[in-house]
Amino acid sequence: MEKLERFERALDDILSEYEKLGKELAILRNEGKSKTTKFRELLSKKLVYSMIITIFKRYDLIDK
Repeated sequence: MEKLERFERALDDILSEYEKLGKELAILRNEGKSKTTKFRELLSKKLVYSMIITIFKRYDLIDK
């Protein structure tokens, strides 16, 4: 695979994982489990993905 194609696949994985984490967090929040270790771990992961996405946006690598 070319480097650009690998980058696009990685970016797609990052964006879908970010959305998945948001949905999981919403479920836990609705169940009143926002103070659990699992919630905090997922929130930390979502923050990392958010920072990566922000960097990609800064360099106009994401259209969204």
